[in-house]
Amino acid sequence: MKILTLKSTLKQKLGRLNSPVRELRYLGLDPNDLAGKPTVAIVGSRKPTPYGKQVTEMLAVELSRAGVVVVSGLAFGVDIIAHKAVLACGGETIAILPSGLNNIYPASHARYAQQITERGSVISEYSDSHTPRSYDFLERNRIIAGLSDLIIIPEATEKSGSLNTAKHAKAMNIPICAVPGPINSPLSSGTNLLIKQGANLITSSEDILALLNINPSTVQLSLTGENEIETLLLQAIADGFQDTALIGQETEIKTKDLQTSLTMLEISGRISQDAVGMWHLS
Repeated sequence: MKILTLKSTLKQKLGRLNSPVRELRYLGLDPNDLAGKPTVAIVGSRKPTPYGKQVTEMLAVELSRAGVVVVSGLAFGVDIIAHKAVLACGGETIAILPSGLNNIYPASHARYAQQITERGSVISEYSDSHTPRSYDFLERNRIIAGLSDLIIIPEATEKSGSLNTAKHAKAMNIPICAVPGPINSPLSSGTNLLIKQGANLITSSEDILALLNINPSTVQLSLTGENEIETLLLQAIADGFQDTALIGQETEIKTKDLQTSLTMLEISGRISQDAVGMWHLS
């Protein structure tokens, strides 16, 4: 792990916090490099419904394709669903821990933390072996909010910790976005309440991109190759197909053309291959 030195953009973002951060440590990419890109937090229920899971995955993937960095807390439920969706489509994500970097919490998500270090950052303000206390989760939430350009809550109860993240965001004048849900669903009571209180009602990633001043047409152009085969490959990788054989099965491209086109896309910097041979959008 490395000690994080705050540079311009990151220093400005975290400077908004009412309670200053202690010394930050991180694993993976330098958070300063990620903070200069559009960043959104996706947080919510620890036990989402299938609707909440689907919405979280959709938003995380589509925003990642647009070059947005997704911030969350590696927790059960919406948090880890968002992180995994970003990793699957080759995007960049930041995880903020309530624990030390040598004591990943929850322990069952340690493997995902390792994967995140290859495409993003895992950050903690605690000593390396720190075991989280109940109030550390609330303290962590302020950093999630501070790092983000806006907050997205796909699904949450009125007592969800994600509403605490929204509270921090509101104090820093960071836009809050909530996905509406059934009025008889306890897991949408928190998001529906936020909307009643003035949060941005969102029904698609386009709503979020508009708030970030990102033109959705730019996203489509980013998945266009020099020819039809390259475009098919870019779209397949964006949809989460990363293994060469699976990409071939999905696109039905002949093996020779598949290998040639993947090589050309790699040479042109459109895609890259990781240490285990999986393809990612660059």
